[in-house]
Amino acid sequence: MPELPEVTVISEDVRTLAAGRKVVRAEIFRENVSNAGVEGFRERLVGSTLRDVRRRGKIILLDFGDVVGVVHLVISGRVLRLPAWRDPDKIHTAVIEFEDGLVLAFTKLWLGYFDLYEPEHVDEHPLISHLGPDPFTEAFSVQYLAGVFGRKASVKGLLLDQSVVSGLGNIYVDEVLFAASVHPTRKADTLTREEIESIHTATREILSQAIGLRGTTFDSYHDAFGEVGKFQHQLKIFARVGEPCRVCGTKIEKSRVAGRGTHVCPTCQPL
Repeated sequence: MPELPEVTVISEDVRTLAAGRKVVRAEIFRENVSNAGVEGFRERLVGSTLRDVRRRGKIILLDFGDVVGVVHLVISGRVLRLPAWRDPDKIHTAVIEFEDGLVLAFTKLWLGYFDLYEPEHVDEHPLISHLGPDPFTEAFSVQYLAGVFGRKASVKGLLLDQSVVSGLGNIYVDEVLFAASVHPTRKADTLTREEIESIHTATREILSQAIGLRGTTFDSYHDAFGEVGKFQHQLKIFARVGEPCRVCGTKIEKSRVAGRGTHVCPTCQPL
C-alpha cells in the first residue's frame, strides 16, 4: 500500500501536471468506484478546474473548487499519465482528461475509490475524520507522542494506528523503530523519554528521505510519470529477513506484530 512518502510524491506529481487545468472528460469503470456513481462523476467534474492537490494521511485530495476528489489507492492503485484518452476498464478504473490533452488514469482501484465530497464535508469522510496528526505538523510533537504512548499496546501497533499518527505504514514503522533502536513489541508505556524522542526524530527524518528519493518500490508503486521510487535501496531492515544487519551483522528476523510482518534486529533492538 502506498504510504505517506508515496502518496506525497503522487500528489505533487498530479499538482505539477494538472493544477490550473480544466476537466474536459471524466469517466469511471463502474458505479462503486465513486460515491457519485458513473453519471454523477462525469457531471460533477467536467467543466471544473483543478485548483490544488493535497494529502491527508494516505489520502489524495483533489480540489476542484465546488467539489473535492477523495482518492484512496489502497494496495495496488496508481496514478499514471496516459499518452491519450482511453475508456475506463478494470485496470484504468477512473480516467480524467484535462484541457490541452493531459490524461490521468487512476488505476487498479479494486479496493480503493475516487469519491466526491463538498469541501465543507471532506473532514467527515470515514478515513479522514479520525486521522491523527500528520508527522510533519506541529501537532506531532514529542509531548504528543509521550501522551499517546502511555498505553500498554505495542509501540508498532500504535504507530500503525492512523488515529495516532496519520500516513505511516508497515515499511516505514519498521524502519523508524530500527533507527530508534526500539523493539516493535515493546509496550509503549515502557518507553523512556529518550526513546520517544528518537522515534519522533527518526519518523520525520526517514519520511523526508523517502520523499526525496520518491518513495519505495517493491512491486506496484510508480509515480505519475511511470518511474519507480529509489528508497528501497536505503532500507535498513524491511524485507531483509535472514540478511546481516548493516549495523551489527546479526541476522534480521521476521515475526508478526500487530497483525503485520515485522522485521527486527535482535541485537540493535533488544527487548
